[in-house]
Amino acid sequence: MKINHGKLDALLGKILDAHQTGEVSRNEAIGAIAHVVAAVEKGNETEVHSWLNNEEVYERWLKMVKSQ
Repeated sequence: MKINHGKLDALLGKILDAHQTGEVSRNEAIGAIAHVVAAVEKGNETEVHSWLNNEEVYERWLKMVKSQ
C-alpha cells in the first residue's frame, strides 16, 4: 500500500491539534491514530484513503467524539 506521507502528516496534525485545544481527550486522539495505523497494518486501503483523502471522515469522527 502506498501512503501519501504529506496527507498522513496533515491528518495526524489535525488530530493532535484537536487534543491540544481540548476538543478531544488524549485517549480519543490515540484511538483515532491507532485506528488509522491498524487500517494500514491490515492493508485496508479503502479505510486509510478515506481518512487521508476525505475531510468528511475526520469531521464525522470529531463530531461523534464531541457528542459523547
